[in-house]
Amino acid sequence: MRAVLRRFGISARDAVVVAVSGGADSRALLDALARLRERYGLPGSIIVAHLNHQLRGKESDEDEAFVRELAGQLKLPVFIEKIAVAERARVEKQNLEATARRLRYEFLRKIAAQRGANIVFTAHTLDDQAETVLMRLIRGSGAEGLRGVHQVAALNEGVKLIRPMLEITRAEVIEHCEHRELAFRNDSSNFSADFTRNRIRLELLPMMETFNPRVKQSLARTSELFIRDADYLRIAADECLEKSREGSRLNINALRKTHAAIRGRVLRSWLRDECGHLRRIDAAHIAAIESLISGHSGRRVELPEGRIVAREFDCLKLVQKIGATRQSPGLFGSVELNEDEPQNFGDFTFTLKRGKERESLELDNDEKREQFMAPLRECEELGGLRLRTRFPGDAYIPVNALRAVKLKTLMIRHKIPMTQRDGYPVLVTSDDRIVWAPGLPAARGFAPGAEDEHCALIVAEIVAEKLVNA
Repeated sequence: MRAVLRRFGISARDAVVVAVSGGADSRALLDALARLRERYGLPGSIIVAHLNHQLRGKESDEDEAFVRELAGQLKLPVFIEKIAVAERARVEKQNLEATARRLRYEFLRKIAAQRGANIVFTAHTLDDQAETVLMRLIRGSGAEGLRGVHQVAALNEGVKLIRPMLEITRAEVIEHCEHRELAFRNDSSNFSADFTRNRIRLELLPMMETFNPRVKQSLARTSELFIRDADYLRIAADECLEKSREGSRLNINALRKTHAAIRGRVLRSWLRDECGHLRRIDAAHIAAIESLISGHSGRRVELPEGRIVAREFDCLKLVQKIGATRQSPGLFGSVELNEDEPQNFGDFTFTLKRGKERESLELDNDEKREQFMAPLRECEELGGLRLRTRFPGDAYIPVNALRAVKLKTLMIRHKIPMTQRDGYPVLVTSDDRIVWAPGLPAARGFAPGAEDEHCALIVAEIVAEKLVNA
């Protein structure tokens, strides 16, 4: 361990936060660091950090008490926090393991900042690396994901995350604990088949070891090869991205001639820069964005969190919808629509024009779906029109139909994206009868007949200001 500390340039001036769960791995790491500090004076100070995830009831509390007592025995400062991780994951609708990992690193960042520490240690081992590589392989990760966990990473500005035990197996850790007679906690959830990582550890890796007893080392070597290749591809992608940038936009001319292995990385890097992260963006999203490069101007790809990548001539632009599409049904309430008074609602501006000569109307529903219009029969009900979002069970009889059709069904038929439907504007009368919605047919009762020489015209235009740079 002393050689490891020297390799990472850790001196007696460094303050180190150590993530301690109470398990064998972190117990062995803390023991080794405490012995080194006592004998050689490095690292300069050790801070114990423990996050109680509150996932295992009494067992989690006993882990916390164990770490607190251990820190007391070693005369080290200890910082402990409790977070109901399962509840957070449920509220945020996120994967439990991913939520636990994110909260754990947020906790470690906070402790490092509070204590002025510039190093955070975690006790990941060679086994963890092998499990990670296999788990990502099963999920279909590319080379970037198969590089496994980094031994050194930036946790925060001026704070490094170091995993000094990545070359040590869990068996060697247990051997150290037994030799030093170190007590440690066993996490019962590590034996649950409900988690993918546990099944890899308990079932897949032992089976693979019957083919190659050193399969963990082989996976680690494979990860190192992926690291080397991925680093080269990343450098090439960064150069291509730099040449293709036009402010926040991405010029696609150079990308057309770029190899797919580079092009995908350019798109991911560009999205990461513009969004600040790549959460929930997967390979299918990247493939869809790549299809814009060979497509036509005006096409769009919807991303999670209301974002859109739009093709505008020779550029890709990331925009974010503001308004109805990110709201729940009915949250907008309703607004009145008066004659010749433009009214914004959601992503549209609506205008009602009355007393138009029917023969003079030029109905131009833009193929790019940027403007929609429909003639309406002149009637008293047009004096009390409102705009609202849809409600469950909404239905009406469309023009040229004989019976009522659900609004949801019409939206599907006319390819209104699912992410937009809850906030999509619906034009209704004062007594809540549906008249029309952009891109859908007008209600039969409000469509002008052959005898109507004059009619009203409703126009819905997508508001440019509603699409802004993310």
